[in-house]
Amino acid sequence: MINRTLEKERVIHRLSALGVIIRGVASRMKSMARRVIRRARGLRDLAGDRDMEWMYMATRMGQYNHNEARVLDFGCGSGILSIAAANMRQEVLAIDLTPQSFSGPYTNIEFRQIDIMALDERKEQFSMILSCSTIEHVGLSGRYSSIEFTDGDLKAMDKLGKLLRPQGHIIMTLPVGQDAVFSPYHRVYGRDRLPRLLEGYEIVESQFSRKDRRNIWVPCSKEDVLCDIADAHYYALAFFVLCNPST
Repeated sequence: MINRTLEKERVIHRLSALGVIIRGVASRMKSMARRVIRRARGLRDLAGDRDMEWMYMATRMGQYNHNEARVLDFGCGSGILSIAAANMRQEVLAIDLTPQSFSGPYTNIEFRQIDIMALDERKEQFSMILSCSTIEHVGLSGRYSSIEFTDGDLKAMDKLGKLLRPQGHIIMTLPVGQDAVFSPYHRVYGRDRLPRLLEGYEIVESQFSRKDRRNIWVPCSKEDVLCDIADAHYYALAFFVLCNPST
């Protein structure tokens, strides 16, 4: 009876993961078609954004690595950063609102399908927190199973600070440009909301990038990206390493 129950749970888990994969493939095909149309119209798109974000995140993970660190991958998605941290011999908690879509022989990765606000900072503390293009979705309903909450991103950012150990670091990427909300897709952080999002944190380092007229990612200044005009399918990028003050 126990074996049948376990097998049933495994089948349900596999079907759930397969559903996530199928939805992901459909989403990527839709994105590819959209990019073809945008390029035909001379519009910029987000092609290559994840390559840049993952490269930045992985490099900084090595740079700010703590011995025997506990890592939180907030909005883990496909799990690529969780796996990278696990390969650095870190203990990883990967969380997402959608079902787990990755697997492998990693005993040092724990996955939980939960909201960031469900974590108890009295019991859970992390030396490193990863947030790769996640914060902009918090509080926007209609995508990634998020619930509508106007200041959901600000509340989540405050929560990350409470979950961060002294001497710990948050490594994150997010959309920047002129302030805007493109529901249900994402927020874009500009002169108004970006300072509010980062309030209470010390910025250890920051980088910025946007696409030029050739649709190529180029490094630029903070001032340049804050003047950039985004839309539902394009925005400039900001890369941050943060810590709590006086750590």
